[in-house]
Amino acid sequence: MSPIMTPLRTLFACAGACAIAAFGAPVAAHHSAAAYLDASIEIAGATITNVVWANPHTIISFDVKEGERAGSWNAEAGSPSAQTRMGWSRNSLRPGDQVTVTLFPARNGAKVGRLSHVIFADGTALLDSQSTRERPGQ
Repeated sequence: MSPIMTPLRTLFACAGACAIAAFGAPVAAHHSAAAYLDASIEIAGATITNVVWANPHTIISFDVKEGERAGSWNAEAGSPSAQTRMGWSRNSLRPGDQVTVTLFPARNGAKVGRLSHVIFADGTALLDSQSTRERPGQ
């Protein structure tokens, strides 16, 4: 092997490692929560209309009939596997359930947000996998 080949191999190896780091990282990266406000809002009187239990995020759709927050909303929650670790199942929320939803609303005013937690009429809470609310019993 010539002495020039070793530095060239090292150079190509370094260039390849840099390319993988530069272009591979965005593929593994995930979006931030910058689209949502830092303060949560509570939406009482929500009626669940649909739950999409799928990756990368569970989506909870609900309607609010009265008040300043009336309309159809969507809340982004964690992945099904993350939600399962929080005690959820695909049947935890069903269309027609009456709940109070706490979420971080979109900065642009759209009726969407990042879920914090859901509370049923009996006080039972379902926390999102990224909720800052303390779990019951902790």
